[in-house]
Amino acid sequence: MKRLERLSRALRLARRFGPEVTHHRRGLFVVAGASLLATGLALARPWPIAWIFDLALVPVAAGEADSPLRTVVLGTLAALGIAGGLALVEYWRSVRMAEIGHDFTRQLRTRIFGHLAQLPPSFHSSHKTGDLLVRLMGDVPLVRTMVIDSTIELSTRLLLALGVMAMLFVLDPLLAAAVLLAGPLLLYSTRLMTKRLTVAIRKQRSKEGQLADFLHEAISGSEVVQSLGGASHVVRRFKRNNRTSVRAGLKAARLASALSAIVEGQLGLALAIAVGLGSWRVLEGALSPGELLAFLSYTRGLLKPVRGAARHAERIARGTAGAERVLHVLDQRSGLREARDAALPPARPERIVISDLHYRYATGYEALAGVNLSLQRGELVALVGRNGAGKSTLAMLMARLEDPSSGKITIDGLNLDRYQLEPLRRRVGLVLQQSVLFGESLRENLLLAAPEATDEQLLEALATADGLELVQDLPEGLDTVLGSSGKGLSGGQMRRLCLARTLLGDPGVIIVDEPFAGLDRPGVERVLECLRNLANDRIVVVIAHDLADLSSFDRIIWLENGRVEDQGRHQELVSRAPRYREVLRAAAGGEL
Repeated sequence: MKRLERLSRALRLARRFGPEVTHHRRGLFVVAGASLLATGLALARPWPIAWIFDLALVPVAAGEADSPLRTVVLGTLAALGIAGGLALVEYWRSVRMAEIGHDFTRQLRTRIFGHLAQLPPSFHSSHKTGDLLVRLMGDVPLVRTMVIDSTIELSTRLLLALGVMAMLFVLDPLLAAAVLLAGPLLLYSTRLMTKRLTVAIRKQRSKEGQLADFLHEAISGSEVVQSLGGASHVVRRFKRNNRTSVRAGLKAARLASALSAIVEGQLGLALAIAVGLGSWRVLEGALSPGELLAFLSYTRGLLKPVRGAARHAERIARGTAGAERVLHVLDQRSGLREARDAALPPARPERIVISDLHYRYATGYEALAGVNLSLQRGELVALVGRNGAGKSTLAMLMARLEDPSSGKITIDGLNLDRYQLEPLRRRVGLVLQQSVLFGESLRENLLLAAPEATDEQLLEALATADGLELVQDLPEGLDTVLGSSGKGLSGGQMRRLCLARTLLGDPGVIIVDEPFAGLDRPGVERVLECLRNLANDRIVVVIAHDLADLSSFDRIIWLENGRVEDQGRHQELVSRAPRYREVLRAAAGGEL
């Protein structure tokens, strides 16, 4: 049963990485041909020495030599020719394998990253960023080693080992059988140690992923750590996590060393048998001295593929652990489906209707519990409520980053899942509260929403979002390279740039999460004016915590416990909604 399980896992791995392997099918066939040629040259290598020994040196010692110098010269030239040919073939084969391997790595990383880019927020919130980076950057090379390098090398070494064993039996079947008695024991011990090594390496890769995630969080939050005076505490935690990772690595290293030692010991036993029994066979006249030299050379040559197999057994164990971690990502499904006849969303939707909308997280928490709502073009709407009321979840569903557990959202009468997914997301522009800018030029950050946009369009979007003055103050303008995650910019500046980026996609629906945070009164007024202008021919929804800034909104929607508790203009809610009035007094212009 266990053998079938291991075979099933191996077949699953081969099938899942099939697209990358198939792309290099022709190159792999060429490498296989070069491996055959290299194997033939390696099998021919002992014979020039045997000929020199039997046809020149032994006859000279017996006084029976006939042109020994000619035999020595020809044998030496043959040995040089074989060695030179083998070196050239191995060089070309190694270079070609490296090209295939690096391209395999590139393709697999692209496939994984593309898959990660399509997975919903729920996946990314439940997986550590640092661990995902280790899977992408660290585990993929391990998979490449297993699928490309080790597969080719093991096939070559198996071919060489079979050829060597055939030559051993040709030279002396009895001696060959005696030498190969160590084979079954070697296979059993290798298999046993490889199984234990795979488990240890799987644990090691997991610990390295945890350490990488800790580093990512600690470095990203370095300002918070220093402001709290917690640097020494974080360093202690790093030391503890680092020690755990090192211990896991040392356990894997000890098992790998034990595997190597077992292989070396058993191969040494085989060589000792070959020397002792082979010498006796020469004395018996069953072998010539030159044939014994060839036999010993083949026996030593057998050590190389067996040692290589042991080394690649460790690499396959590492590759198996890495492949399992990579496949865990590739096996994830977003759950979002696009109909074959999906339509393009309207450029300027007239109406969004939300009907009996429910959303339950994987933990079982119900964020939305029956939301019913209608939004009209030309409205500037505020979505307010206490923390956990479901505001951000509703925005996420409107942009179809996730699908609801039940209920539906329609745009101009058509359910969201009837629209093409990427065009829909461009038409429903979502500006998150946590402004995300990348460590590239400002131009590259803006072009993320509209790769073909011209400089004029970029500047127009910046002007609409009240960010033009900011760009003019940057040393290189649009070509200024921003710090990682927008470091060096204030929160308000980052929000304006993110809003400009969203506007480049010309969305018909704009959802802005907390646009007023950290702004002074003039800044709030400028943002309100911008939102009001955008709402002239769009649906604009603002998720807000500060109720004092909402008096000019067309409608305020009050969410409570995942439901619409009330809606209306600010003064209407103040006059008729006690809970809204209570929160307004408690907040006093602060966060809910």
